[in-house]
Amino acid sequence: MIYYKYVDKMENENIQINYSQDWKAYNKAQTQEKILFLEFLHDLTSQIPKQIKKRRGRPTLDVGDMIFCCCLKIYLDFSSRRTEGDIKLAYNLGYIDHVPHFNTVLNYLNNPKLKPYLTKLIQLSALPLKDFEKTFTVDATGFSTSMYSRWLNIRASHKMKVINIRKYMKCHIMSGSITNIITHVEVTHQNVHDAKMFPDLVDITAENFDMREVCADKAYMSRKNFEIVANHGGIPYIPFKTNSISRAGRVAMWHTMYHFFIEHHDEFMKHYHQRSNVESVFSSIKRKFGSYLRTRNLIACSNEILCKCLVHNICVLIQEMFTLGIQINFEENAPLIFCAKSKR
Repeated sequence: MIYYKYVDKMENENIQINYSQDWKAYNKAQTQEKILFLEFLHDLTSQIPKQIKKRRGRPTLDVGDMIFCCCLKIYLDFSSRRTEGDIKLAYNLGYIDHVPHFNTVLNYLNNPKLKPYLTKLIQLSALPLKDFEKTFTVDATGFSTSMYSRWLNIRASHKMKVINIRKYMKCHIMSGSITNIITHVEVTHQNVHDAKMFPDLVDITAENFDMREVCADKAYMSRKNFEIVANHGGIPYIPFKTNSISRAGRVAMWHTMYHFFIEHHDEFMKHYHQRSNVESVFSSIKRKFGSYLRTRNLIACSNEILCKCLVHNICVLIQEMFTLGIQINFEENAPLIFCAKSKR
């Protein structure tokens, strides 16, 4: 893959700068991805604190093994039946302690207690890149489901027509602009506005990263969101609408960025256009792990999206391990996620 960027050399002259792919690192990452994926996924799930097993009743599988099997299914993008053979291979390699039935894997995805663990594992998987990521991008995308809703369409003839519209789940993410690592995820139903999820994405990311810039589109433009980024020491690069005014309403960052947007528009847009990296994140997830959800209820759909984001982060770590030459160690960062209390 080759990236192109045009920069001004003179007033009416442009030169082209090519950013070529590091093919040596890329080839190593792609040829070894599946082996390293199993290793990294096991290292992540093994950081989950062990729970005391109940004395009576049928024993349940360990939470770490549950998540391992679910993420392996999502990574392969297979049905649960076709995934069972790969789960057996993972068992033979010592990554899990038990081989579940293929229907049991689907039951795991429908388990509501997996959501907080998956969310923390996504945060933990992003920490190895905390020294590289300073600029972050925010956006949301939809994943279609197998469920439908009814919508009434009234045409010019005044005849009412019932149309079935496919439902979708909304995935709100914050990601780094350099490596496309996902730092935090919120999953909601399709009618939740993007701006409402912005505070949680910023606050949780700021707990683990040095946040200097946040890039988002006009849907996130509000004085509250500008203030939240400023409170964490960052600069919000969110473009203003045509009817926006400079009146800050006690939010100094709003007034500052408004005048910067008006008086230095080109410089503002150079920072803002880093936001396009979040579209690359969504494209990568949907191309590799599917743009639709196989599960059929809200809890399972939410967990399936979180699994997609987690396996995406693992693939990013594998790529950056060869590109940046970093060492991946989840054990030293696990207490920051599973043991420390939230600062919010």
